[in-house]
Amino acid sequence: MPVMDAKRNSMDTKNEMTIFHAKSQVLANTALIHQSRSLIEEIRLMIISNYAAAFVGNRQLANTNTDEIYANKIEVLSNITAIDGLQKNYLDAQVNKTKLDYLRHRSDLNTTALKINEKMAAINTQLIAINDDIMETNEEIIAFNEKQIGVNEAMLEMSVTLETATSEKNEMTIVENKIAAEKLLVSCAENEDMIKELLEISDANLEIVKKNKAEINERMQSIIKVRKDIFESES
Repeated sequence: MPVMDAKRNSMDTKNEMTIFHAKSQVLANTALIHQSRSLIEEIRLMIISNYAAAFVGNRQLANTNTDEIYANKIEVLSNITAIDGLQKNYLDAQVNKTKLDYLRHRSDLNTTALKINEKMAAINTQLIAINDDIMETNEEIIAFNEKQIGVNEAMLEMSVTLETATSEKNEMTIVENKIAAEKLLVSCAENEDMIKELLEISDANLEIVKKNKAEINERMQSIIKVRKDIFESES
C-alpha cells in the first residue's frame, strides 16, 4: 500500500474514533437536555401553581379580611353617640381617617399590582421570543431534512459519484472530516458545561419554589385565623 494511502487510512480511522466519541457525547447531552427541560417545565408549573395560590387564594382572602375590618370599624364609629359638637367632629374625623387609611392602603396595593403586571408583561414578551426561537429551530430541522432528502436522491446515482472519486478528493474529505469532528467535540464540551450550569440553577430554583409553597400554605393558615378572629369579634 502506498505511504500516502496508509496515512489517509490511519487518519480516517482516527476520525471514526473521534466521531464515535462525539456521537456518545451528543446523545448524552441530548438526554441531559431533555432532563433539564423537563425539570424547567416542572418548576414553571409549580411557579404558576404558587402564583395562583398566592394571588387568587391568599391575596383575595386577605383583601376580604381587610374589607371586613374596615366595615367593622366604620360601623363601630357610626354606633358611637356624640353628646356635643366636639365629639361629633372627633367621630367624623375618625371616620374620614379610616376611609383615607383604607384608600391609601388600596392605592399602595394598586401600585404594587401595576409593578407586578409590568414584570409579567415583560415575561410574556420573553416567552413570545422563546416561541420564535423554537419555531426558527423547527425551520432549521425542516431545512436540514429537505437537504438530506436531496443527498439521498443523489446517492441513488452512486455509480456516477464513484466514477468521479480521486485520491485528492478523498484526502480533502478526510481532512475536512477531522476538522469537523474536532469542532464537534468542542461544541459538545461547551454544551455539557451549559447543561451542568442549567441543572444547578434548576435545582436551586426547585428548592426556592418548594419553600415558597410551604410559606404560602403557612400564610393561608394565618389569614384563615385572622378571618376567624373577625367573625368572633362580630359575634
